[in-house]
Amino acid sequence: MIKLEWGIVGVILFVHSSGSIAQQQAALPPLRPDDAITIAVENHPILQATKHEIEAAEADQRLAKTGHLPRIDFRENIVRSDNPVFVFGSKLLQGRFGMEDFALDALNEPDALTNYATQLTLRQSVWSGGRTRLGSRIAGSGIDAAEQSQLRTADEIAFGALRAFWGLVIAEEILEVARDADEAALANLDLASELVDAGVAIPSDELSARVRRAEVEAMRIRAEQDLVVAEAALLQALGLESGGPIELVPPEGIAEAGENLEARLERAEAKRDDLRALEHRIRQAELGVKLARRHNLVDLGVTASYEWNGDTLLAADGRNWAAGIGLRVSVFDGRESAARVARSRADTSRLIAFRDALRQRIRLEVRAAWAELESATGQFHAASTALEASREALRIVRDRYEEGLALIVELLSAEAAYTRAQAELVASRGKVWLASAGLDLASGHPLRDQVGTPGGK
Repeated sequence: MIKLEWGIVGVILFVHSSGSIAQQQAALPPLRPDDAITIAVENHPILQATKHEIEAAEADQRLAKTGHLPRIDFRENIVRSDNPVFVFGSKLLQGRFGMEDFALDALNEPDALTNYATQLTLRQSVWSGGRTRLGSRIAGSGIDAAEQSQLRTADEIAFGALRAFWGLVIAEEILEVARDADEAALANLDLASELVDAGVAIPSDELSARVRRAEVEAMRIRAEQDLVVAEAALLQALGLESGGPIELVPPEGIAEAGENLEARLERAEAKRDDLRALEHRIRQAELGVKLARRHNLVDLGVTASYEWNGDTLLAADGRNWAAGIGLRVSVFDGRESAARVARSRADTSRLIAFRDALRQRIRLEVRAAWAELESATGQFHAASTALEASREALRIVRDRYEEGLALIVELLSAEAAYTRAQAELVASRGKVWLASAGLDLASGHPLRDQVGTPGGK
């Protein structure tokens, strides 16, 4: 029994949120590969998440910059007490203190008093040892890193759309191969039946032809189900929940490598967005070391306040103001600053080690992607040659079997070889295009820029 192995190219799957990101459509326009990229980049929920990550980083920078701005607070305190000190002080604040309040009974056992204190306070940092400026720069590096990560995510989503696109192309073409093989198996069964009836062939020939027909029919059924799965995978890769029937417009021919391997390696180290994002994280950590070193520098600030006191809400029986300059110098912090510096240095060293490991992995990814493209291209040319040879072999064996010069097993083997050659050519063509996209992804060529107008020419 000849086993034909084939399958649909897998698709990169992303976690899909339960909420709808894109509007449901009754049907999609005809899709080219660049159209699939366009739709995926515009609609995929993972990219929506990266946008929020950038927004969070921008909010961190705004938060860091607030250290330059003044703080203005409004307070309203309402206190009622017969505490002698409280009553004495509150009467002074309210401007109601009189000679009778010097009496010993009034001082020692005063009546309860209510004081409404309204206060407006201003605080302004004059010098913070450069920590505010460094905090803003650290947050800026965080924004840069988030933006580079978003670009890399967009490329990965674009590649996922291409994988799903070619997965569906292969599934459709494999189904056509299976249907053609089904028709050929049925024709062989009819031929064997005719020859058995004519006494030229033996009954086992007809039985063998029926077995082959059953095998091909099972292959066709599996191909139909794989097509359904491939359509669902493409919709998911595009960030859509539904889209109706999908018409694909794959390009003609096969992809070319373009730049040589060394150029690809150089591009990867210079252009890979994930590597650049990590460089920004390292810069962020290096600034963190500087910030930790300034933890104990002088803090200088000014404060001012204006206060109203009275026995009713918002009353202004007594008014007072205060202004001052504050200076803080840490003499000994229990080695907190040293610990902060050590932690920041460790974070920096950790990120540098990750960067070195990522560079090595990137070079390996580029070499592997290059080898995959070379292999897929070679397989395509070999499959093209094999298809022509198997087609001619099938024609010859079929003619010989009709004349009674060949056995049924030869005919069925030739027909199976032709079917296998068709499937291998279909799969290898898709692999070439996908390997080319994989090489672009590995070498930092922006797949996200390969966009078009859905249904356009």
